[in-house]
Amino acid sequence: MTKNARGLFAGTVILALGLGLLTTGSGGAADDQAGVKESVQKLADAVAKGDMAEAKKLADEIAKSAELEEVMNLMSKRNPKAPKKAFGVGKEPGSITPDGIEVKIQNISRKPMPANQLNKESADLTEMAQRVAAISEIAKLKAPEKDEGAKKKKDWLEWADAMRKGADELAEAAKEKKPDAVKTAAAKLNSVCNTCHGTFRD
Repeated sequence: MTKNARGLFAGTVILALGLGLLTTGSGGAADDQAGVKESVQKLADAVAKGDMAEAKKLADEIAKSAELEEVMNLMSKRNPKAPKKAFGVGKEPGSITPDGIEVKIQNISRKPMPANQLNKESADLTEMAQRVAAISEIAKLKAPEKDEGAKKKKDWLEWADAMRKGADELAEAAKEKKPDAVKTAAAKLNSVCNTCHGTFRD
């Protein structure tokens, strides 16, 4: 093998290794997010069953291992090309619009849903609300350790509790297929989220 050929071969190997590391790194991040999503779903399942002992245990585990931003991002719009990053609404991407927890709550808080639409989406909206309830349990455990200006630990905990209450009310209203109650619960939930974000998001 000539010197030039050996150099070209070595460069190719290095490039291949570099690409392999990049691929592994990005896959690892996706896998991490998928793991957070799966864990939060288990917590939501415990909430749905009313098993608060299991829910508390799971919330503790998630709070210790995941960043709050990772958890909150599960409520963003679902991207069919990256389904591990967000729950979306409904089993299949795009089957319900808008296909994101946060934007769906905003959407249904504006006016009562048509009865036929609520009948169709009832189970998926109930599941969506249970996921919000699960996320609220993690948020409680991520409260700031001390006050910092307008950012008060007491407020954080109160708003996390209000988030849980609003999510429970939304789940019940969706399950019972009551359009006005769904709108009212979604509006409460949207309001508390906006209030908290206005204080704690820079």
